[in-house]
Amino acid sequence: MKISQKVEFGQIDHTYLSSWKSDNEVELHNGDDVVLFTMTEEVMAQLHKKLGDKLTQIASERLEEAKQLADGESESE
Repeated sequence: MKISQKVEFGQIDHTYLSSWKSDNEVELHNGDDVVLFTMTEEVMAQLHKKLGDKLTQIASERLEEAKQLADGESESE
């Protein structure tokens, strides 16, 4: 029998990943609430890539918005 659970945690305030422990335990904080979990190095690498891809996408979108804003200001001068 498989049992699964989804926990609605809300917006994360901060995270913690120990640099001196080798258990790969991750902490996600929302006020006084904390979610603790561990992950393998392989899963950590996958998360790293996905976060990097997402941050690159966000930066690209912001750069495009800034260019459009700058172009709009140049045309109005």
